[in-house]
Amino acid sequence: MYSNFKNIKVKIYGASHADEIGVFLTGVPLGTDISRNEIDNLLDRRRSSKSVWSTSRGEADEPIFIKGIENGKVVSEEIHIAIKNKTAKKSDYDNLIKKPRPSHADYPAMVKDGDAFLSGGGRFSGRMTAPICIAGGIAKGLLEEHGIKIGAYIAEIGGISAVSYKNQDIRYEDIEKAHSKNLSILSDSDSEITEEIVRAKEEKDSLGGVIECIVYNMPVGVGDALYDGIEGRIAQSIFAIPAVKGIEFGAGFDISKMKGSKANDAYQYKDGNVVTLTNNNGGITGGMSNGMPITLRVAIKPTPSIGVLQNTVDLESKKNTTIEIKGRHDACIVPRAVPVVEAAVALAIYDCMLDNA
Repeated sequence: MYSNFKNIKVKIYGASHADEIGVFLTGVPLGTDISRNEIDNLLDRRRSSKSVWSTSRGEADEPIFIKGIENGKVVSEEIHIAIKNKTAKKSDYDNLIKKPRPSHADYPAMVKDGDAFLSGGGRFSGRMTAPICIAGGIAKGLLEEHGIKIGAYIAEIGGISAVSYKNQDIRYEDIEKAHSKNLSILSDSDSEITEEIVRAKEEKDSLGGVIECIVYNMPVGVGDALYDGIEGRIAQSIFAIPAVKGIEFGAGFDISKMKGSKANDAYQYKDGNVVTLTNNNGGITGGMSNGMPITLRVAIKPTPSIGVLQNTVDLESKKNTTIEIKGRHDACIVPRAVPVVEAAVALAIYDCMLDNA
């Protein structure tokens, strides 16, 4: 599974219950200093926890540096980092063979690949976001050396809204502080959202939500027109995250309701720098960064693996049937997806920064 970036190439391999998953990354210049800090940070935040919303599958997600990085420096064109799957449990899916799970990739994948059944979702599983965090952690660390900081947080879960960039200015420090909380939200309390997740879990159901991400300190003029635009490159990276169903930048769909006089981001000088009075375009105009923070929102669907009785089909008997999904699943994947969004955005921004390297 290859990325479609312009300057870097990311190849994710493995499957949810394979012995190993991992990533190959090319395009990082030889001699570049690589820190593990951001890799470890993203993997740690993505890892399952004892929280009410999280799966009980506890993978350590320890990255194994196989090739390309020695003594903290890039020493070959290709970087290879792997993770061992140590707690796979294929038997959880024995009763689902030939019975595709609703809103999973099972049915189209069976048609595409033949009769192979995807235990745990196979290559389509959210498990595959761990390697994204590895590659994105490398990119995020390299961007920070240029002063570019990327932070994501939860703006909504189950229809309950928290603080959003749409209603107030948000500092990077506020986002970092939110990451130390039980839920990565900027609101003072997360009790209402937590209670809603608990309710869904008790009902053997799940919740989706919205993650917002902000890129700070972007230089002006990064990106270009058409297929080289920042929005398109970020979007294709974000849609590599299995649960994503939508993305918008700045005011997003709300900008379609505005008149041009309100939607336009007027320029002014502030402390000798050109800034805009508003940021409805999310820091991107004409596919290029305009110096304002890049802001985006990502829609995450509810975890499709739920214990509620669901209608499906039996592909062997060719009859309608029902299933109840067992196993270890997240009642809400949104909290664990926050670092993955950061990783995906970091890869796209790093690729854009390499345009003129």
